[in-house]
Amino acid sequence: MRSPGSIVREPSLPTVVVNPRGRARIVSGHPWVFRQDVLSGPPTDARTGGPALVAVLDQRRRPLASATWATLSPIALRVLQRRSDNAPLPELTALVAERLQAALAWRQRLALDRDAWRVVHGEADGLPGLFVDRYADAAVMQTTSVAMNAARPALAVLLQKLLGVRMVVARDDGSARDFEGLPRVREIAAGGGATEVVYRLGENHLQADLLADSKTGGFLDQADNHAVVAALAPPGARCLDAFTYHGGFALALARRKGAVLASDEDAQAVARAQANAARNRLSNLEVRQADAFELLRTLEADKQRFDVVVLDPPALAKRKAGDHAALRAYQEIILRGLRLTTPGGLAVTCSCSGRVSRAQFDELVSAAAAQSGRSIQILERRGAGRDHPELAGVPETGHLKCWILRVL
Repeated sequence: MRSPGSIVREPSLPTVVVNPRGRARIVSGHPWVFRQDVLSGPPTDARTGGPALVAVLDQRRRPLASATWATLSPIALRVLQRRSDNAPLPELTALVAERLQAALAWRQRLALDRDAWRVVHGEADGLPGLFVDRYADAAVMQTTSVAMNAARPALAVLLQKLLGVRMVVARDDGSARDFEGLPRVREIAAGGGATEVVYRLGENHLQADLLADSKTGGFLDQADNHAVVAALAPPGARCLDAFTYHGGFALALARRKGAVLASDEDAQAVARAQANAARNRLSNLEVRQADAFELLRTLEADKQRFDVVVLDPPALAKRKAGDHAALRAYQEIILRGLRLTTPGGLAVTCSCSGRVSRAQFDELVSAAAAQSGRSIQILERRGAGRDHPELAGVPETGHLKCWILRVL
């Protein structure tokens, strides 16, 4: 206990004071503190030469955490470590290096049957605002916070060295940067060479352009699900992959020696999927350019049936929870997929929208099943692969839903 009249020693470093609600979020383990819960902080951040990291205090000036700082973003603080003392702040690049090595060591322990995987999954790996994917001999980084964006040149060099890749591409062109007031950028951040790479997922080899294609080039969060669904499909199964992109599910299912129909609305994605089918000598895979909603309606009208139906649409609900139009679209997709599935067959339905909760997705599946007149068994509720871990108490780190259903 302090003696009467003693002075509380203030930390001689940039500080942010939060209100009780902000304190409660930090104590609970959530890494985000919103703007409205900040009582005071530096007037500048790393974007304008101000501090990248700050010490976070409660209203009684007690240390709570060290965090990255943004003056304009709705997410003002992204916690890097909770603390109870006034020790010096860590150096950002050194802390990233330490946690990157830990994240990399964990992925190597997974012994994944592929050479493309997520190396850093933001908050879940203790590196909020930083995402890194590896594709064979290249890597892609995304920075979604002011602090990580300011450190991008140094981080790119660090990633190239630690991962031993020839090139690091910065895909800082996602909508998450809009909330930070950061420009959208695509560029080679370190190294060089062709941005088109061929990477392996199980038995299949896929090509992607890391600078031009969607997301970071591919959708690696579904890679484990490709293999699981293919293993459940009976040999010779007739399969439909309605939103195929570059053919992830379709290529895996085609290995079962049945007939696979895949579709995508985007002409470039269709061309890429067709090239991937040819690359893997899978002549039993047909890829069409089509609007998936129209294709599903047409196939249903033609009384087509499939042993396996995969429905993996893009994020339909992007901006707000409870987007009724998006929820209706998801339900229609699921309904038509169930109607196209043979009795005893599999329907795989997915949502990559963080705005749709697992509970909501369950409700959509149940409502579609009731409307279809079919009974379903839920075999698995899956998410992203083990290289995309979800941080407990932070649902934002586990956006993907992949429900595997048996349709009776």
